[in-house]
Amino acid sequence: MNTPLRTARVVGFFSIPSASMSEHNPEGYMSLVRALPAGAGCCSQCGMGITHHTVIVDEKGVRRFVGSDCAEKIGVDSDSIKYRLTTEQVEARTAARKARNDEWNREVAEREAKVAERKERFSDILALLEAQGSDFHSSLAEQLSQGPLSWKQARFVAKATSDTGRRNKRNAAAWDGVEERVQG
Repeated sequence: MNTPLRTARVVGFFSIPSASMSEHNPEGYMSLVRALPAGAGCCSQCGMGITHHTVIVDEKGVRRFVGSDCAEKIGVDSDSIKYRLTTEQVEARTAARKARNDEWNREVAEREAKVAERKERFSDILALLEAQGSDFHSSLAEQLSQGPLSWKQARFVAKATSDTGRRNKRNAAAWDGVEERVQG
């Protein structure tokens, strides 16, 4: 027949049972062979004998059987053939993947907005931490931009932002304020 089938839809798959089954279970083999649709065993595209059939509906609405090689040549998605997925299943899988990607992108945008808001809110502390110049303080700054710090991390931030590096009577209110602020 050899007609172009670029708009063909995959509607199913089936395989002819193995001939070795006839040796072990002749009745089962014969019942499976009798259940095969007319035209099974031959590719309607190229005429070759086939075992594994891809069932398509062509442009004219005719149901046909083609082999996997011809199915790929006429434009059927190779994943559809490999995983035995109909056109509807591929479309559903693609839609589900798109929905997951959209959800992921929404979550990333929310996370980035939250980080931007935290960077703005803590810009004074982040600048002081970055000015320290150590990897430890840069790590604290990064963690602060992502979310609240633990009490131990808050103590290191208060120490880094304090003039003396110690909590005393003179700076107790500012020290405690910094600790509370970065933990919340």
